[in-house]
Amino acid sequence: MVSPKKCASYDTFLLLKIAMDSSHPQRITSSNRKRKAEDTVLVISKRARFYAQYYQQNFSMPNSIIFYVAKNPETAKLYLKMVKTCKYFFVKNPIIIIPSLNGNGGEWRSGYVQLNLSKYNCKYWITDEIYASARGFVDKNILSPIIPKLYQYDVKHLYLSDQIISYHDLSLIITSAEQIDFINVTVKHADSSDVSLEDIIAIAVNAKHVYVNKPTITSKTMKELTKLPHFTKLDYFILCNLSEVFNIDAFYSYMKKNRHTKFYIRFDEQVSDAFKNRLETIVDEILETKEFNYIPPVIYFTGLGSQKYGKLCEIAFSH
Repeated sequence: MVSPKKCASYDTFLLLKIAMDSSHPQRITSSNRKRKAEDTVLVISKRARFYAQYYQQNFSMPNSIIFYVAKNPETAKLYLKMVKTCKYFFVKNPIIIIPSLNGNGGEWRSGYVQLNLSKYNCKYWITDEIYASARGFVDKNILSPIIPKLYQYDVKHLYLSDQIISYHDLSLIITSAEQIDFINVTVKHADSSDVSLEDIIAIAVNAKHVYVNKPTITSKTMKELTKLPHFTKLDYFILCNLSEVFNIDAFYSYMKKNRHTKFYIRFDEQVSDAFKNRLETIVDEILETKEFNYIPPVIYFTGLGSQKYGKLCEIAFSH
C-alpha cells in the first residue's frame, strides 16, 4: 500500500464528486440544481471519505510514461477520466476540477460548496468561470492570493468587481476568456502604475464580449486598440464612465469602417459642454444617415435627449 498526500479527505472527495458530476451536462441545468445538491449529499453519506490508500498499479506502459501522463494532463476532461480510472493519477498530481469559482469578499465557493483554497495540498483547475467581487471589502486584492493555487486557466467568463489586480496575475487568467466583465477594476503594473485599457485588451486574445466601466484610457487608447488584430473580432465592446480624454474622432473614424462589433460607449457626467457638443454632432450624423455600410454605435452622455437616445438605440439594435 502507498499513502497519498493529505489532500485525500472528506472535503476533497466532495470537491471531486462535484467536479466529476460537472462532466455530465444533464446534471447541471438550472431546473435541477436543488435535486443535484440533494443527490450529492445522498451519495456522500454512503462513502464518508476519499479513501486514504491506493494499490500500486501494474500498467502496460513504462512507469516513466505513466508518470509523465499523470503530471501533464492536456485537458480537464482527460484528467477526470484518468482519476475515475485509477486513483494513482490523483495521488501523483492532486488537482480539483472546478467549473465555476465564485468569490465574494474573500470567501470562495463552487456551487453549494464553500472552499478553503489554501487548506489542502492540491491545485485547482478552473474550466468555465471566475466571479470575484470585493465590493464592501477592505482588501481589494482578493484574487491574486489564490493565483498560486490555480493549476490551469480555461476560464470562458471572467467577472471581476471592485478589484485591484496585478497585470501579471491578470495575464494568467484572461487569455482564454471569451466574456470579460470589469466593474470598478484597477490593473496595476509592477511599478504600481495603472495599466491602460489597450494593454488589457492586448492580452484578451479570445475575447468576444467586453464590458469595462471606469477604464484607464489615454488619448492614444482608441488608435492603439485598432492596431490589435483580435480587436476587430469582438462581438460586443461596452465602455462606461469614459472621460473626454477618449479620442472620440478616432473612435468615429473607426466606426465608419466597423462591420462586426457592436459598440456602446457612455461618458461620465464631468465632460465639458464643448465635448458634449461634439458628441451630439456625431449622434445627429448617425440619426440622419439613411443607409449604413457599418454597424452604428450607441453613444450616451448626460444631456442627450431621450428621443435621440431611443432612436439611436433602435438603429444600433437593428443592425
